Amino acid sequence: MFEVVKNIASGMVSGLVTAFLGYMKSKDEEFDLGKFAQTLVIGGLVGAVAQVAGMSYNDAYDYLASVGAISLLEYLKKTVWRRWLSRFFRS
Repeated sequence: MFEVVKNIASGMVSGLVTAFLGYMKSKDEEFDLGKFAQTLVIGGLVGAVAQVAGMSYNDAYDYLASVGAISLLEYLKKTVWRRWLSRFFRS
């Protein structure tokens, strides 16, 4: 059980770094909590799949991207965010 939690956390940390770097490269863009949270969701999912499938984080990401799971999750999380969750995080 600890390994599963560790890999999900590892994926979320990877998502955290990705979100931070994405924010830093955008010169004039304001910080967007929604984009940040969505990136963490992707990282957590990839970390969980890596654990369950016994593969590295990069291999899990490549696999999920090749079967369309990353795109599907992007659409699902954006739908949930826009329809239900974004109202709780408006500035």
